Amino acid sequence: MDAPPVLPPDPVPAGGPGDAPGSAAPGPIPPHRGWLPVPFPVACLIAAGGLVGLTLLWHFEPRGQFFFPRCTFLQVTGLQCPGCGGLRATHALLHGDVASAWRLNALWVAALPLGAWSAAALALKRWTGRRIPHPLGWRRAWIPVVAAILAFGVLRNL
Repeated sequence: MDAPPVLPPDPVPAGGPGDAPGSAAPGPIPPHRGWLPVPFPVACLIAAGGLVGLTLLWHFEPRGQFFFPRCTFLQVTGLQCPGCGGLRATHALLHGDVASAWRLNALWVAALPLGAWSAAALALKRWTGRRIPHPLGWRRAWIPVVAAILAFGVLRNL
């Protein structure tokens, strides 16, 4: 077997030509990510898909349409999951019927303003660096959110 070739020594020390010998080399500079968490074309596709979905939801009542998903949990158990009625509630909200949307899925209707506020706060922080308080802005926000979803799922089936 042949031995691997021996490479010549590096002409520039690891710290760079102007650094003092023995000083630590600087780490790599992290790439700038911009203000979107995903590439811009992907964000455009997601936004376009959302607009198409909302347009379909505005034009068609979800009940009885083959292109809207069915709740597997409801079909298997006969019980409503916390998300049951969310599409119909969104359809009602798109048509301005808040009372009907509240009857269909109160948790979804209550969560929409909180989610919009949190999304706007995160976008403002990413675009301008300015922080505003928002309800989902603390580390353990998932605990009361999961508790509320589970409680709603149990209470709506009593």
